[in-house]
Amino acid sequence: MVILSVIARKGGTGKSTAVRCLAVEALKAGRRVVVIDADPQPTCFRWGHRRAAAGIPVPLVVVPGPGDLATQIAGFRSQGVEIVLIDTPPTATPAVNAALDCSTGAIVVTRPNPEDLESVQESLRVANAQKRRVGVVLWQAPPDKRVRAVALAREALKTMGADVCPTAISASISYPYAYAEGLTPQEREPEGRARAELAEVWAWLQRTGLAATGSYDTDANPPHGQGAASPGDNKIKDAAGETAGKDEAIA
Repeated sequence: MVILSVIARKGGTGKSTAVRCLAVEALKAGRRVVVIDADPQPTCFRWGHRRAAAGIPVPLVVVPGPGDLATQIAGFRSQGVEIVLIDTPPTATPAVNAALDCSTGAIVVTRPNPEDLESVQESLRVANAQKRRVGVVLWQAPPDKRVRAVALAREALKTMGADVCPTAISASISYPYAYAEGLTPQEREPEGRARAELAEVWAWLQRTGLAATGSYDTDANPPHGQGAASPGDNKIKDAAGETAGKDEAIA
């Protein structure tokens, strides 16, 4: 099982958005995926409820259970879940350490500006202290990748010893529109720029081994409805009794 903590010490970086988008990329690759929303501002959990209300029960999005996180994840492991994405709080709390303690790796999400980059070093330190492999993804970058801010951000991250994804995710109005509909940009606009960028980030996570569970597919598929993931059989169940389908592919 791949368990990834998605972390950012500064709020507003796009951390929760990254969790949702990567979960859908995992669904596209045919993986059984669960999101655990440990952020006090449970935007992923709310998004999951929007999807369920729209008849899209995947991925299953839950909050931390009454027991410890390790026990909750063990329950998902016993049901054949392949990937767990943990949306962590944006501050240094025991919840972040607990998430990292259960994780096989970590993803640090940051915008390419000095204020955000200053906080990345601490995120790397915390992940490295627990001997977790970590990668950094630049989010909300200027759409023109030639902008010097992105190049300077990469240089700064490399001086920290960070493994940086070669694809930066461009800022786009597609993200809030998709969230409001319980979707992600690659579902809402399957031919859009965001879809291509997110597929490249997912492929990088596979190549580096951070999210590798087997073969993967970075091609866009024709939308089902608005490109949303379609439900299947063999439900995943959490401690609260919520379920999600197994055949989690973009139909």
